[in-house]
Amino acid sequence: MGKALNLRTPIVIASGPGGFGEYLNVSSVDWSYVGAYTLKTVTLNPKSGNKPPRMYASKEFLINRIGLENPGFDGLRKMVEDGTIDKLASIVPLILSLGGDSFDEYVEITKLCRPFLDKFIAVEYNFSCPNVHHGGLSIMVDREEWRRLLKAIRTETDAFIIAKLGIESGFVEEMARIVSSEGWDGVTVINTIRGLMVNSEGQTVLGGLSGPALYPIALRAVYEVRKALPDIYIIASGGVYAPEQVREMLRFGANAVSVGSALFHDESVLNEMGKEFSR
Repeated sequence: MGKALNLRTPIVIASGPGGFGEYLNVSSVDWSYVGAYTLKTVTLNPKSGNKPPRMYASKEFLINRIGLENPGFDGLRKMVEDGTIDKLASIVPLILSLGGDSFDEYVEITKLCRPFLDKFIAVEYNFSCPNVHHGGLSIMVDREEWRRLLKAIRTETDAFIIAKLGIESGFVEEMARIVSSEGWDGVTVINTIRGLMVNSEGQTVLGGLSGPALYPIALRAVYEVRKALPDIYIIASGGVYAPEQVREMLRFGANAVSVGSALFHDESVLNEMGKEFSR
């Protein structure tokens, strides 16, 4: 078996919706039921993201076009130096999420973060954000270049590293094979998928689709990756809103299950999920 994260429950807060720990102020959540909290993706330089409005919700799906808004490495370093990261980590284990606009940026931010990576139980690399013009999903277009990037990052750190994969740049199980062959420990499947909708003002909205509509696609991705790679660590992500969906994800091969857009509806769903799967 490959390396694994020893989580108190398999419930993980997804990168993005959880921001930089804002949900830890929600008193209705029992954090002993949450296994890990993934911070919002940090890039080398700050990003202001896309102009609002950034989110459109329906009963079946949610489309966001946030654009990886984040304070950059300097902002993350400040949170480390002022004790914010230590305070958050004292409540729930943290997963750091990193991204970049280019090969060099992914490697550079890894080097810069190396002195404090021991504050995190794992590092998730975002290779699949559909809402940016550079990096994210586009970094995987040249498969050999991406493989070279995976190798370069692995060389820079011994941390537990996870690649967050989407489904739009090839068969997800084939991408997971590349990740595993370069010595990475796990994958998060899947990210949002590019979507289009027309809002109530008749405007065309392009963004990443998440929410309940994503669930069966994410479940199939977990199934395919586990079938191809029996030993890789898998965090399932996509449309999980209820404990029975966590159960299904685990049944089909996930080691942990990420919860994202469900938090916008009712964050106490974390308690329902965690109670059932508390270890």
